Amino acid sequence: MIRRSVYVAAMFFSSAMMRARSAAEPSMKPGDWPHHPIFVQAGDNMNALGIKRGSPVPLGVPFEVESDLFKGSVLLRFRNAKSDDPAKHADYFDGRKRLMQTVIQGRFKRPVNMGDVYVGSLFAKPLAGAPPKTMTKIMDAVIRRIAPGLVLDLSSNLPKVIAILAGTAQTMSIDEPGKEPDITSKDIEENVGHILGQKLSTRHKRRKVLSIPSKASKFTFDTHNVYTFHTYDDAMDYGMGTMHIPMYGEYDIKPSIGNQPLSLTAVTTAGEILYDLQIWHEDNLLYV
Repeated sequence: MIRRSVYVAAMFFSSAMMRARSAAEPSMKPGDWPHHPIFVQAGDNMNALGIKRGSPVPLGVPFEVESDLFKGSVLLRFRNAKSDDPAKHADYFDGRKRLMQTVIQGRFKRPVNMGDVYVGSLFAKPLAGAPPKTMTKIMDAVIRRIAPGLVLDLSSNLPKVIAILAGTAQTMSIDEPGKEPDITSKDIEENVGHILGQKLSTRHKRRKVLSIPSKASKFTFDTHNVYTFHTYDDAMDYGMGTMHIPMYGEYDIKPSIGNQPLSLTAVTTAGEILYDLQIWHEDNLLYV
């Protein structure tokens, strides 16, 4: 029942959002990419403030973003891609299995139901070739460890790998303006109990409950507080374009994706964007 309700919501919003989505290749040649072998840029429905559209966003240092729904800061770290802050990059990843980190911090411009906000990868066109069914099932199990309530749809015209934002982030913090955590910190503590209630005061309890659409819909992102969403992943390697599969090894997802980018996107069921980042790997430019 949980998977069905998430799937229905995902199918509802994806077409609305995808109509305005593009997969235009970067204007820069891969040899000029500052974070080679990947190129990360703002999507069509979000502005990276102070960064020319089509230019790469920084990695390893925060940058400001704004959409019609959300304004805040983003920090991206990818283990196997060049960083603009090598020292903190090394400090964050050394001794850990993590392959990427995303920290999103900011305020909503209007109240939004928590059950209506999803995060993950959305594609603008069909995949070049969906992985075999057996591999898809394994991938589903691997990603579901990180994102409870996952929707893994790889065979439709608008593929997606999404889950509810409030139930996916490994840690989440809700703070008064000026008291929010430093997003460059190595670790960010869970801090939601004073707003969501003591029954959801730990990250385990929050993720278990808020990954279920019917339960997440009982809570609202307000416009006063600053929200921090900290997500990390030990399976998806954006720098290599591979996914680590237990007892299998590294599965190359680039041929399946084809000539389009991965994305890190948070979007409502109505298609409103919180943030939208496109991640090109140089090898994906080789596919027609």
